[in-house]
Amino acid sequence: MAVIGLSMPICSDYSFDTESKKVTYSNPVTVGKAVEFSASITNSENQYLYADNGIAETAKGSFQSGELTLGTDRLSQEASQKFLGVRVRKINVPGISEPVTELVSTDGDTPPTLGHGIIEMLQEDDEIKYRAIWLTKVSFNIPEEAATTKGETVEFQTPSITGTIMRSDEADENGRHPWKYEATFTKESDALKYLEAHGGSGEITEVDEEVLSVQSAKAKDVKKETA
Repeated sequence: MAVIGLSMPICSDYSFDTESKKVTYSNPVTVGKAVEFSASITNSENQYLYADNGIAETAKGSFQSGELTLGTDRLSQEASQKFLGVRVRKINVPGISEPVTELVSTDGDTPPTLGHGIIEMLQEDDEIKYRAIWLTKVSFNIPEEAATTKGETVEFQTPSITGTIMRSDEADENGRHPWKYEATFTKESDALKYLEAHGGSGEITEVDEEVLSVQSAKAKDVKKETA
């Protein structure tokens, strides 16, 4: 299955309730149009128990952290505020009739913790699918500033930002902390709804497999009776 496209970078505010031990997301926002995306994951090393001159047991390495690189067609003021937690203010500038929106970056800025999602377009056997990826906990870094002047030909220059991928503070029933969710769809609109729901637009609930099996069996019985 080959990746042939990328779209819909989304970020949401992340909040962890220390009493309920639950993570919630809010205010999902699409931050520009996707140009590039990569995630480099760091795992702990495998640990081995040696016995009788050989390996008797192996403890496999597990997720530790990751580095995310996101490139977009633009890094708007709204996106900068979302990613970096900078302050926005309105100012009056002599000679300009309308108030100017200004971003203020200080040495006290702390980039917020976010949830982040993106959609990969896939092709397999001439069929197009959409893989929606949700990273449960991300903190972005202050990006570098770089630009070149316009020459005889246009050279498109697009911004990119890096961040740290972490595991969620919320644990499942086995005490494990998720760091990524993903699902694949045949329609991009469904993939977007999935990301928006993870980002706080709606509640995601887990299907009871036993109930689903009973419902499926009943549906088959009804079909046989009406055949």
